[in-house]
Amino acid sequence: MKYTLVLAEFLPYLLNRAGVKIGLSFSRDIEPFGMTLPMWRVMVALWESGDRRLGDLAERTSIDFSTLSRLLLNLQHKNYVVRRRSGLDGRALSVSLTDKGRAMTERIIPIACHYEEVATRGLNETDIRRLKRMLVKLFSNIHTFDEEHAERRARASDKSRSHRAEKQRRRART
Repeated sequence: MKYTLVLAEFLPYLLNRAGVKIGLSFSRDIEPFGMTLPMWRVMVALWESGDRRLGDLAERTSIDFSTLSRLLLNLQHKNYVVRRRSGLDGRALSVSLTDKGRAMTERIIPIACHYEEVATRGLNETDIRRLKRMLVKLFSNIHTFDEEHAERRARASDKSRSHRAEKQRRRART
């Protein structure tokens, strides 16, 4: 089967190109605040929804758990967030913004909104809502792809283990 692909029309490339351009520019604009893009995602997620458990925050921000833990330590040192033991499960951590963190987030929100305004110029409100719904759907589809990939990897690993076990049984017989 012959494939054709035109990079300038390839959806993953177009999404990445737009995301990287916005991310780099936005990062440059929030750097004077001592903020990085991942820090901002954490803070705005907490700003919009209040307390979050660590796992929920990792999922919501698409930041892996170990990176998120380091980010939260940094934000805690800046007195932007507090971490507490959560509810009945004393092992779970809950994270929330401090007043200082809320104020910093609210200083940066107009910059973020400006980026969205610039990125969506020439699109009407219906198109913008549709685009956002489609991007959420694309993310969901890719998440499903990741799950399928993990299942294939697990099956291949099981197959490999079975193959090694069979080899060991043969050697044991001889």
